[in-house]
Amino acid sequence: MKSRIYYLTILTGLVSFISAIAYIGQYDGVWSMVVMIIFSLLIPLSAWLWRKNRLISFMLTLFFTVIVVRNADQHDWSQVGWLTAITFIPLLIQAAIVFREGIEKYGTQEAALSFFRMFVGFNFLTHCTEKLFRSSHDAGLVSFFQNVVGMHTFGTVLSENFAVTLIVIGGLVELTSAILIGFGLLTRAGAFIAALYLVAAEVMSGHFGIGYTWMMPGGGWEFPFFYFMVTLPFLLPNSAGQLSLDHEWKLAFQPFLNLFSGVDARLNDFD
Repeated sequence: MKSRIYYLTILTGLVSFISAIAYIGQYDGVWSMVVMIIFSLLIPLSAWLWRKNRLISFMLTLFFTVIVVRNADQHDWSQVGWLTAITFIPLLIQAAIVFREGIEKYGTQEAALSFFRMFVGFNFLTHCTEKLFRSSHDAGLVSFFQNVVGMHTFGTVLSENFAVTLIVIGGLVELTSAILIGFGLLTRAGAFIAALYLVAAEVMSGHFGIGYTWMMPGGGWEFPFFYFMVTLPFLLPNSAGQLSLDHEWKLAFQPFLNLFSGVDARLNDFD
């Protein structure tokens, strides 16, 4: 069962790849086409190349699947999105296997902490896709940065080029946060970057002036503050959980890198 599930993931990943290729000509540009084809191809490749390491295979496959599904969902490429979403079925089974083994080996608390870290980290992917992985940015997003971010941060309406530059920078920070926190790779550094970014985004977007409740017109500061608070604990030592690359690659034992590792080198449960 444990080995067969990876073949199912490979199969559904190939379906995603074929659908992305079949959609050529309907994307909004060359960059979108290249991104969707490459990331959809990386779904089955990740499942195959890392099949001997269930944790890494699961995290990588989940990472690329979320990007493809979210990018398709945001840009009405529904055929690719729905066919790629089938991969979540074997991924759910993989998750059950990975976390069950984690509980047996490290205990419930470590497995729960790892699960929480993955959710918080990979959730950043749902925000960076619209900023990085399409050929032309949504007019509403550009307008928001020009007018709202421009007035609250610079006191003037921004040029379209400057607004797009800020959008791309924000997307790169979100992608970096997703990788570092989601994979548990130098987790404390990822949490620091994400926390600073969330504070900056809160201030630059003017949410403080609207009020607390997120449902208020324009969005209050409730949701960004909540996201900041659930990210902040990963700044603490030994906060990544054992189901992480910090643990897999023993980064706590590497000079300098140990400062940013989310796993304590003093723990005795390293393999």
